[in-house]
Amino acid sequence: MKMKLCSIYIVFGLIALQFIPLSTIVHAQQAKDSCNSTLPLKDFTLDSSLLQCVEAWSLQNFILRYAKTVDNTWTFILSVPDSSAYIGIGFSTNGRMVGSSAIVGWITTDSRRGEAKQYSLKGRSPDDVTPDQGDLKIINGSLKIESVSSRLYMSFQLTAELPRQNLIYALGPAGFFPSSPDFRLRVHRSVTTTTINYNIGPTMSPGPAQAPETKPSQPPIIPSSGYGLSPSLFFFGIISLVALKFH
Repeated sequence: MKMKLCSIYIVFGLIALQFIPLSTIVHAQQAKDSCNSTLPLKDFTLDSSLLQCVEAWSLQNFILRYAKTVDNTWTFILSVPDSSAYIGIGFSTNGRMVGSSAIVGWITTDSRRGEAKQYSLKGRSPDDVTPDQGDLKIINGSLKIESVSSRLYMSFQLTAELPRQNLIYALGPAGFFPSSPDFRLRVHRSVTTTTINYNIGPTMSPGPAQAPETKPSQPPIIPSSGYGLSPSLFFFGIISLVALKFH
């Protein structure tokens, strides 16, 4: 009887696996990016081989690509897992958020409409973070954000002899998106600061400590079940193991 019950559970689990979309299983792999990955942007006209690349925030899989394309023109592409939140990159003179200018982007989950803006970080409260202000000289029409294979790619071009080397990366609260008319930001869920040397390429080092302006980094955003497998797959796997135990 136990042998028969065991066989039924295993067969039932295998049949159920046939109805689980492969996209669910490979979702985690699609959301991963690295400096060895091919840039998947179709409308990107710059030769991607010219881009330097750094693992800007390994805990959250933030990847930054950049290049000096012509005199005083710099191209940046920030690649981040799409966790239904805003993403931001700030350029600071001293490694602190207050007084810096940031570029923040998001794609809403309902309309999948992308939006990206420059913000002036004048203080620590949301009321002190002003949209459409800042001292970054962004080339008109270069600022955009798009979603490709479960990742957000925010790209822009700056006019500068040398961009600020103190960079701040932020991840907003899940499920919140700035909206019209004020496009105010809520306090980020996680943030980190790094320093980059543009002249020698991908050399990163931790920036200065900036508590109380920062929050401890949260664990990386991962799928709801381990190894990128769907909950259904784990459920039937557990059933099979339990059945084998009673065999």
